[in-house]
Amino acid sequence: MKIRRGVLAAVLAAGVLALGSTPAHAIPPPPPGGDNLIVFTYYSGEQVIGQRWFGCNQPAGQWGTLNGTLKVFFTPC
Repeated sequence: MKIRRGVLAAVLAAGVLALGSTPAHAIPPPPPGGDNLIVFTYYSGEQVIGQRWFGCNQPAGQWGTLNGTLKVFFTPC
């Protein structure tokens, strides 16, 4: 019985460590005050390969390839 508890404790500890070490990929909140143009920029390495934007009471738009590494920018109107 003690061996079973020890194995269970080791498995739970490994699971907690594995879940606790995963990075968070949260989108940062926009800066306070006013309307913002929200721009999703897609990169391949250092090169911009596409963008998607909306906000500032303007029509939404996009260009290029919308996959790759994503960065979000909040630009005041």
